[in-house]
Amino acid sequence: MENYRLLLVLATLAFIGGLVHAVVVLKKGGWRESRWHLLPMALGFALQTAFLYFRGRALGQCPMKSLPDILVFIAWSIALLYFLVGGAYRLSLLGLFTAPLVAAMQILALLLPGSFGAYPAKDRIIPLVELHAAVALIAYAAFALACITGVMYLMQERMLKRHRIGGLFYQLPPIQDLAKSIRRLALLGLMLLTAALGMSMALHHPVSSPKVIFAWAVWLLYGGMSVVMCRHMLSPRQTAWLAVVGFVVPFMSLWLVTGK
Repeated sequence: MENYRLLLVLATLAFIGGLVHAVVVLKKGGWRESRWHLLPMALGFALQTAFLYFRGRALGQCPMKSLPDILVFIAWSIALLYFLVGGAYRLSLLGLFTAPLVAAMQILALLLPGSFGAYPAKDRIIPLVELHAAVALIAYAAFALACITGVMYLMQERMLKRHRIGGLFYQLPPIQDLAKSIRRLALLGLMLLTAALGMSMALHHPVSSPKVIFAWAVWLLYGGMSVVMCRHMLSPRQTAWLAVVGFVVPFMSLWLVTGK
């Protein structure tokens, strides 16, 4: 097993360990007093970063060309945004919902046939091309976090309707904060994707390229979603469903463009 593949396995185990620890702490009711749940998430993120570094060195370029590598990069970006925006958006339990998604994406990347193979050699690395791809994938990570936050909103609303007030419910952020966070994360992803598409235009990428076509399709989808959300044209519940279902499009586009 290559060293970088072992790093990814260890990162996946760290996120699974973080999920198990979070569940145990929640059952004991000590979530707000404990900050140990951040440790496995930080360890997992550090191992992800090491994986990307050594994988990139082995390839001689950024590991963002194959579907397994893209899945790992998005999983890394989700963890990065978790640390950057979780506190700002008062999403104290975001890690509990983020860890299983990140772990699942990395397990899928490890299990895909021919995962982490070599890339065709490149004569010259163009930094703007690499930056364009990275920003686009980080935008997809923001959409993923909007989806996760939507799931948190729908769970809390279901608990309220069924009068299951206790345990997990008391640890979730106020439902109004979740609704606001969904809009902000979707808008953050849209802004990042706009920047990536701007770089694509500067690089004169062919508009007929499947990657560009799907990127514009995702931009149009989330552009429309952001307008609908910001104008409050839908109820908070419908907004949450839109964020959850909407993520299917960017996620499936990864398979359609790179899943060969």
